[in-house]
Amino acid sequence: MSDGLSRRKFLSIASAGSVLALGGIHVAETAQTQKPAAGTKTGGKMKANEARPLLFGAGMFWAKWRDKPWDYDHKQMKLFKELGGKITSASFDWCELEKEKGKFNWDYTDHVVDAAQDLGLKQFGYVGNTAAWALPPGINPEHGYRNPPRDDCEKDFRNYCTKVAARYKGQVELFQFWNEPNGCSWINDGCSNGHMFESYTKWLKIAYEALKEGNPKCVVCAAALDYNEGVKEGYKYIEGMYQCGAKGYFDAISIHPYADSGLHWKAVEDTRRVMVENGDGSKGIWITEWGYHNSKTPDAARKLKEVLTKLLSPEYSYVRIANYLVITDLPDGGYGLYDSEMVENRPIAAAFKEMANMMI
Repeated sequence: MSDGLSRRKFLSIASAGSVLALGGIHVAETAQTQKPAAGTKTGGKMKANEARPLLFGAGMFWAKWRDKPWDYDHKQMKLFKELGGKITSASFDWCELEKEKGKFNWDYTDHVVDAAQDLGLKQFGYVGNTAAWALPPGINPEHGYRNPPRDDCEKDFRNYCTKVAARYKGQVELFQFWNEPNGCSWINDGCSNGHMFESYTKWLKIAYEALKEGNPKCVVCAAALDYNEGVKEGYKYIEGMYQCGAKGYFDAISIHPYADSGLHWKAVEDTRRVMVENGDGSKGIWITEWGYHNSKTPDAARKLKEVLTKLLSPEYSYVRIANYLVITDLPDGGYGLYDSEMVENRPIAAAFKEMANMMI
């Protein structure tokens, strides 16, 4: 995609401490049980029992990444809530939570969860980003976001996943395992990981079992694939996951269908086709990243409205979440519904609010 370098820079910044985590639906609205949206409107608004409110999500660029006071997170969430936002992210990075083996520090994640709870926002949590002490020999500690643990640390990884799910049971019950493993966030250099579904599936199974041990009712999302308009056959990675036994070890599949024109709709439809072909038609698709680098323009606002309108239609009732990349700008000044200081009056924020107000 044309803005890939900007997002990649963001991930490299985040990986020093955390990595963006996006995805999920509420446990009471799981992919297995949630009814498809009828897409009908009454008086210009969509009936609540026919709507999919979690299409109105956006991720966070955290205070600690900006060197801001922690209340910056609450301010972002509050502003997003005022737009009509329903769900945001949480980052439960192993490398941050357990910097020293056996010693967990929950201070920042507790703060993040408390802020969302205070505002009534749902959250979905990223799990991954290997602790430095659990990485294979010779791996840069800052590359935990693109390397799974050593095999002899499987028990430690299971323990981390189980503790996260158990600690936030009843608050955060939606989890995404890893981020863009088919692209720049897995083992191989040069982002050449489109064929690495076997190793990803191995650790997906482990994460799924461990998260469910901590909270049997939690919802686990797989893949979070980089499936932008430049990726023509991303569905083959999902087919590979099924071939390696992934079926039964996820509750939904996540993709990132970025497109300059709006959204890479073929990625959504091809992912759905593969899931149906493998007997998982009852499970939902989560668009856990999407958006536009030049988000300041009226054109970005227009595209956002077009995408959300189409996603709200019955045709895409299997899409259970759409999570705009980020509430406030990345460090390069792109993608945000707002600028980093939350003062600019951007058309895209007004467009988001207009669409969210279609809900009752």
